[in-house]
Amino acid sequence: MFDKTGLPDKLQDNEDSMIKPRHADGVHRCRGLATVVQGIAVGFGLLGLTTTAAWRAEAHDIGWAVGNFAPHQQRSEVSPLARTQEPTVPNRQKTGTGFFVDDKGHMLTARHAAEDCSRLIVFKEGRALAAQLVALSPSADIALIKVSKTLGLAAVFPSSVGVSTNDMVFASAYDKLATNRGMFANATVAGSPGSQSGVLQIDTDVTFGASGAPVLDSRGLVQGIISRRTGSSRVVAVGAGDAKSFLASKGVRVAEDDRSQIVATTSRSSRAASISARVTCLQN
Repeated sequence: MFDKTGLPDKLQDNEDSMIKPRHADGVHRCRGLATVVQGIAVGFGLLGLTTTAAWRAEAHDIGWAVGNFAPHQQRSEVSPLARTQEPTVPNRQKTGTGFFVDDKGHMLTARHAAEDCSRLIVFKEGRALAAQLVALSPSADIALIKVSKTLGLAAVFPSSVGVSTNDMVFASAYDKLATNRGMFANATVAGSPGSQSGVLQIDTDVTFGASGAPVLDSRGLVQGIISRRTGSSRVVAVGAGDAKSFLASKGVRVAEDDRSQIVATTSRSSRAASISARVTCLQN
């Protein structure tokens, strides 16, 4: 017998028996696939939410750091873990001037330019040398440091002759000496050590970096060491007498003379450049 499909009954029955299992298996597979797709979709949805939440949290942290991305974010809301990843100890440094006092590498500079340093470095004419802090004066703003060798000439202190009020002197930060070539004087004595024990007051326009610089008289002798500014143009320097006493207490012998150390054609700025160097204090 043939049914409407044109197949014999038995063949049709066999065909039906084959189609039904295949159909059921296909439905099962489709359902399984749908379940997998649904699971993936849910997973991506959760992942999207998690990623979005993480991005928003990170954006809030960045906004707090720069101060304008998320103005409503408060400092207390930032994760402590995120804060600890930021550098907490900045690299700091301060720069002054020092000058050589003998041929063994000893230098004088301002105490405040050499204390509380993790490292001291002396720069002169393109060379850099590590310096050692030898001593800090307990009463004056001066410090004794040492490098492996003297770069240039050693300073000479007056034996007995000092300076008087209105005398012209010269003082400069080492980094400014290149622009002061040929200068004989840039400061005026406002008060000599005789008026205030151990202190030399000068009127000058010296700027930052001059701490520890030598104050030279017309003979090129060191009459003081720059300490601090007390007014718009008034600067205080430690007198030569206190400096020599401090050096003697540390066993450092210096040259003393009242004769001129510069010839008529040599400027005081050139003399300063020959005995001075930049002193950099690294603080970490």
